[in-house]
Amino acid sequence: MEERTALLQSAVGSSSQSILITSPDAKIIFINKAWELMTGYSFDDTIGKNPSELWGGHMTNNFYEKLWYIIKTEKKPFSGELENVKKNGVKYWQESHITPILDEYGEIKFFMAIAAEVTEKKQKEQFRDEFVSIIGHQLRNPLITISWLIEWLSKSTNLTEEDKEKIKNIYQQNKGLSSFVEDLLMLSRAGKNNLTKEKFDFKSEIQMILGEVQNRNPKVKLNFYTEGEGLFISTNKSMATQVFSNLIYNAAEYADKDKGEVEVKIAKTKDGLLFSSYNNGPEITEGDKPKIFSKLFRSDLAKEYKKSGTGLGLFIVKTICDSFGWNVWFESGAGLGTTFYVKIPINKV
Repeated sequence: MEERTALLQSAVGSSSQSILITSPDAKIIFINKAWELMTGYSFDDTIGKNPSELWGGHMTNNFYEKLWYIIKTEKKPFSGELENVKKNGVKYWQESHITPILDEYGEIKFFMAIAAEVTEKKQKEQFRDEFVSIIGHQLRNPLITISWLIEWLSKSTNLTEEDKEKIKNIYQQNKGLSSFVEDLLMLSRAGKNNLTKEKFDFKSEIQMILGEVQNRNPKVKLNFYTEGEGLFISTNKSMATQVFSNLIYNAAEYADKDKGEVEVKIAKTKDGLLFSSYNNGPEITEGDKPKIFSKLFRSDLAKEYKKSGTGLGLFIVKTICDSFGWNVWFESGAGLGTTFYVKIPINKV
């Protein structure tokens, strides 16, 4: 043991990165100086102990179950952010990369963790999220009130055509600002680990969205197809619905102006669920394709089809999909229209 510890000390002891090594049953066998500085625990404080007895154990049970499933059952590396507590009682956040080291038989020999403190980064993120949430909620109620007033004014019998046009423009601007606020609030929630999960009928949810889209776009022909049984998802319902609602609304709004057609499909595959949303509108240009999921990006085509827009719709789709572990992509070409896909892996269904 002493020889092994000396070897580890010489190899990684002076590294600026915080390094920890445990046995397969999570007993600490080594920490370097950087780890001591990060946590306040000395080498002697930690040897033979489980991290949960020292700085750890402050995340949810679900978080730790997922961590151990990845590194011990799947024998794959894990990356994530954990809230821990230093020896002096101060809470801090660390970004950890934990890798199982296997022997020649594929069995776990030990675990190695490389970590960095990210408390300041997390505090900035928390401030940003709280700021967006507060501003969003403070703006939401006045905007609703303004919308009611505009509707009330529009019903007046003494309006000239010029007055009606002005009220219509104010209404559109208010509607655009309301959409922007809702998008900001949705973004502030994306990527959170504490979102409530529930199992729901994927097919029924899409049918409800299609009904709403059809009412808003009566001239567009909507088609819906499913393949396979048991089309259920277990995740945060409101966030998931936002993804599919954004994609289906986009498909309808950017379909061919004269003979718009949208085709939505859900297929059950051997490795998960595949959602697709096609429209027969103009293709996305090659120059716009790399930017299509970018924040606040609106192509010339988007501006032509829809004057008002926040440029956040597809950015929100990508952000939520990334946080859920889903894959999202699209295909678009001349005369082929555009299809957006969302692949939900079987372990995320």
